[in-house]
Formats: sequence, C-alpha cells, structure tokens
Amino acid sequence: MPNEIFEPYCSAEEASASEKNKRLLPRPNHEGQPKWVAEKGMVNPKTLGKRKNYSYRIEIETRPGTEEWLRKFEIKPSNEPLRYAIPADRLDEFNRRITNIRIIKRR
Repeated sequence: MPNEIFEPYCSAEEASASEKNKRLLPRPNHEGQPKWVAEKGMVNPKTLGKRKNYSYRIEIETRPGTEEWLRKFEIKPSNEPLRYAIPADRLDEFNRRITNIRIIKRR
C-alpha cells in the first residue's frame, strides 16, 4: 500500500517549527485546539483567511491506514469532504504515523 498524503496550511512560524521537529505541532497559542488537516488538494488556501496566517503548506506523508484512522475526525463530510480536525490529545498519535514532512511556501 502506498503512503498517504495530508496537508495543513499554516504560518511561517508553524511551518518552521514543524519542519525542525519533524511533526505536526499545535498552532502557537492554540495548544488545546484541534489541528486541521486535509487530504492533498482538498483545500483552496484562498478561502482560509489572512494570507500571513496560511503562507505555507505542510505536506505530510503518513503510513497506510492513516486516512481510515482520520475518518473519525472528519468534519461536515457533505460540505468539507476529506478535511479532519485532529483533537489536541490525539495529535501525538497522528505524529507517530508520519514518515516525512515537507514545507512548501505558497505562491
């Protein structure tokens, strides 16, 4: 089975910290909040808010089976399919599934 790819959009600070630590980290000052990720290509970054807060995309490659695990955190499947809100207390579990992280600056 091939690895699965997910992506959150984030600020330069978040992107740098995630790349350095090789894991998805909570947004600064939002440590208890869910972390939002989507399957690759499912989010239009222009709809996210202030560009400075979403200037980077983190491409997260995970072990097979991660999509199935994430389904329990899917939000509004009819309006926002393939987008997930990982609870703060489950973020470490998601991070253990990561095989690679790549940071990409938005154009």
